[in-house]
Amino acid sequence: MGNHFHMIITTPFGNLADFVGAVESRYATYVNNRYGHVGHLFQRRYIPVVIENDIHLLIALCYVFLNPVSAGLVSKIEDYPWSTYRATVGLLPTPRHLSLRWLETLFDGIPLIDAQWRFHTLMQEAKPVVAYFDQFGLDVDAEAARRVIRSYVGDSLRVGAMPRRYRSILRAPLSELLPSTLPRADLPEAVYAARVEHGYRIVEIARHVQMHRVTISKLFRDHSRSRHPGDEFRPRRG
Repeated sequence: MGNHFHMIITTPFGNLADFVGAVESRYATYVNNRYGHVGHLFQRRYIPVVIENDIHLLIALCYVFLNPVSAGLVSKIEDYPWSTYRATVGLLPTPRHLSLRWLETLFDGIPLIDAQWRFHTLMQEAKPVVAYFDQFGLDVDAEAARRVIRSYVGDSLRVGAMPRRYRSILRAPLSELLPSTLPRADLPEAVYAARVEHGYRIVEIARHVQMHRVTISKLFRDHSRSRHPGDEFRPRRG
């Protein structure tokens, strides 16, 4: 991306920090030598997000591959030249550093070439994770699945590790989170859930409930403090 990059990495050695440090150091040296720069190239240390199961993996893949589209850099995923997407779905040869073993897990029991095509088709859907459930006819309670992902999202957000577009992949619409029939007493909790668990911006929530954004911001702030007394957490913009 323009000012950051994403990698989904697997290692059996527990040496992720060493690996990322080596990559950034070598790339910084290359850039400094090529353009005559000196000093640090990267402003902050990397932010790790642990992928704990197949659904988390699918969410991470969706976010990383769709990021250039969401940022308006390209209109189709496969048009972005700095991504492994084309090699992942079989449109280019697979480089040595790219593992596709995860495709055998997500699409069990079919040849790799078919799994690549299935994944490519899945990524054309508006909500790839939901489409994945539907594609296999999985007997998965939709709300239970959302709770699992919300839990992961919420924990990651609290350490500042989850961009807003990442959280939006499986989020419910505001009309479901904040229905017109919602009792006034339940509004603070619903606003908190829409903001923290689903990544909606304060201005989006305010527009939906037809209230001033300052009012919604204060409501969210007060409820957040009541849930986490003494916590200095502030949601990151983005």
